[in-house]
Amino acid sequence: MTNYSKINFRSFVENNLEEKGYKIVLVTEKLMQKRVDDFMNFVNGIRREYGTEYQWHEEPKEYFLNGLVDKWKYSFAIFNSHDEICFLNFSSVYGNLIHYHFAYTRSDSRGFNLSKLHTIYLCQVCLENGFSKYEAYWPKNNNRSIILYLKMGWEIQNIRNNKDLYMTARIDKVRNQTYDLVLREMK
Repeated sequence: MTNYSKINFRSFVENNLEEKGYKIVLVTEKLMQKRVDDFMNFVNGIRREYGTEYQWHEEPKEYFLNGLVDKWKYSFAIFNSHDEICFLNFSSVYGNLIHYHFAYTRSDSRGFNLSKLHTIYLCQVCLENGFSKYEAYWPKNNNRSIILYLKMGWEIQNIRNNKDLYMTARIDKVRNQTYDLVLREMK
């Protein structure tokens, strides 16, 4: 049985990303203001890609600049060596839990474990700050993401408006299961 208390999860993620030519960065308000157009193009490009399938719409600049509770502490991006956004997640605090707003991976960066490595990192940050639970909504027909997040330890609680799955998770369970998934895939 793995003793997860002895693992430096941040270093594990940073080193794995660096080996692949990526880096994980906290999305701060300053970074968002500086690169808001890049973030908008990234997110809205993916929303256009899946707009019909998931009934997604593009987001205005205000969406990216909004000051959700502690959004600037729990949102991360992964950049490649050309400083291009390859993965982005927004999370914020809702009461005593972390609300996972979205996670998107650029089409040419899918399949490189960016989502899993990000998840490990975000989980560690959340645990270090005293949070133990996540919540999120997924389009119920987003099968690839749902299967991935179920493998990482999330659980389906119910369906909202017959279109979105409401999912929750214990953050330590997600971190540990995702770490184990990444290790198995590295073999």
